[in-house]
Amino acid sequence: MNRFRRKLNNQITNQSEGSGTSLFNKFSGLAIAISILLAVLETESHIEIHFGELIRKIDLIIGSFFCIEYVCRLWVSPLQHRYGRGIKGVVRYMFSPLALIDAIAIFPTFIGVLGSQFYILRVIRLLRIAKVGRSRRFQQSISHFNFAISSKRQELQLAAIYTGLLLLVSSTLMYLVESNVQPELFGSIPRCIWWAINTVTTVGYGDTVPISSLGKIFASITALLGIGVIAVPTGIIAAGFSESISKSRQKY
Repeated sequence: MNRFRRKLNNQITNQSEGSGTSLFNKFSGLAIAISILLAVLETESHIEIHFGELIRKIDLIIGSFFCIEYVCRLWVSPLQHRYGRGIKGVVRYMFSPLALIDAIAIFPTFIGVLGSQFYILRVIRLLRIAKVGRSRRFQQSISHFNFAISSKRQELQLAAIYTGLLLLVSSTLMYLVESNVQPELFGSIPRCIWWAINTVTTVGYGDTVPISSLGKIFASITALLGIGVIAVPTGIIAAGFSESISKSRQKY
């Protein structure tokens, strides 16, 4: 039994023989993908009407697997030194972030067994998206993203200051130009800020549009300067990502 437990722990912690992801984690990843896909698809009423019963059966099977997976992870958690041995290790693992994600993922299964209304169950089932947080690739991506943000903090602060000044200046100028022409839309600087955000981010909802010639000129200039609001932080974060990935490759 102890030998099987150690083998299961190696599968769960991805320490089995050979390189790459273990079979256990591959199957778990496939179950996560299918569960999320079903949770997304069943929000469409036509799919729910024709395939709702089938989706619920598949979801019950996947939920049962998540329950078994959770029990297996609890069973082998004392073998991982960071949690400790015996019951203490199991309890410490139960309150770890990854274990809480697993608990959230299996929660909809018990709600369904108790006979909850389907709409409520469908909403709660979307919580299984949190299961993506256990993915090794996802954790690596978050790690690289955190490094990119922290290492480029000063550059991002400068970009944020530029964005804030652009929004404030463009809003003030548009208020001075358009407030008398369209007081209901540009009658205050806070109202103009809504327009500035839409313009700078290139969203352009079209609900607030200047009609005067000078207003259109200022709007054009704001739109052009707004390109930098998107391009500069994107380039900074991309540089941080590349730097993080390069350091990770050098380490391994």
